[in-house]
Amino acid sequence: MTTERNLDMPDPQRNDFPLLAEFTAALTSVSFGTWQELVDDYAHRAELAGECRRLADLAFRGRDAAAREHLHDILTVVYAYEFSQSAARNPDQDPQPILRDVTSVLENAMLDNEFRQVPEELLTGYPSGEKEYVRWLKALIQDHPASAHPMYAEHLTNAATVEDIRFLLAQETSLDPRFDDILAVMQFGATGAEKMEIAANYWDEMGNGEFADVHTTLFSQCLTSIGVDRGYIESNLLLAAKECGNISAGLALSRRHYLRAIGYYGVTEFLAPRRFRQLVTAWDRLGLPPEGKVYHDIHINVDAHHAAGWYKNVIGPVVERDPAAGREIALGTFVRLNTSAYYLDRVLEVCQKQPLPA
Repeated sequence: MTTERNLDMPDPQRNDFPLLAEFTAALTSVSFGTWQELVDDYAHRAELAGECRRLADLAFRGRDAAAREHLHDILTVVYAYEFSQSAARNPDQDPQPILRDVTSVLENAMLDNEFRQVPEELLTGYPSGEKEYVRWLKALIQDHPASAHPMYAEHLTNAATVEDIRFLLAQETSLDPRFDDILAVMQFGATGAEKMEIAANYWDEMGNGEFADVHTTLFSQCLTSIGVDRGYIESNLLLAAKECGNISAGLALSRRHYLRAIGYYGVTEFLAPRRFRQLVTAWDRLGLPPEGKVYHDIHINVDAHHAAGWYKNVIGPVVERDPAAGREIALGTFVRLNTSAYYLDRVLEVCQKQPLPA
């Protein structure tokens, strides 16, 4: 399956952003010896920031689809760098000042675009008590279209083909392989039961100390079992999947978004058990290799446990301690629900265009 993706931004238009092209090329280079020169060249950095603002304006205010894809391509490169050990190869070169120049513009534009789509009335009037707030928030999740999305609730369970599952799992590579690192980062500054809950979730992702059970290992095993390799992913990755991956990374890596991030990832934990159960049902219906479903099978029970703990030990106490935090947690919750629904709409649209097997 090769998807109908947005065409790349036409060359003349991409050429309007030469400094961004130079930036991404440098970030992906094994050895780039002029980082310090660029860091010290404030005129260059100002021009680069100007390109970022122009691209962000085109993408979100101008609603230019090609510009939006270009912006997300750049952020994908940035986050891949941030979640890697690439910087360790050149310890005397510090790209962080320029990374911050670029990310502060593109990431803020991306996240602000999502925040604007959540009406303020959905974020106010919530109860301030710990238990009452959690009940209120869970009810909002249950009532959202993403909660029982037809991609999982109907198509996967009853009609999905092997190719549909391959396609879906290719999209999931935008988040699943780095979820353990995201949980590690989210522990910074957390304390008490809040930190212990995130840490327990992280330890489960680490297979409780057994490499064979590390969830990234199991996810790779799942992909391999049905022939989803790097080439397939690169040929089929939707823009919507890139967007979800970038939003997930941006909320986790920026400490100022911590409250929004715990709301965002609470949805991930809350919806995973039912979605994974539906995927396992499709897996069994199609007679796919049993070793490939281990990743999703274990998450059915593990994530049900973590979802309960996340709301009880992370979200509830934060709101009890600071009722104003409830707005930011709800905002993160709605961003995850909205982006998940949009992403699954796109995946389902592609799957339903595929011919059914004879």
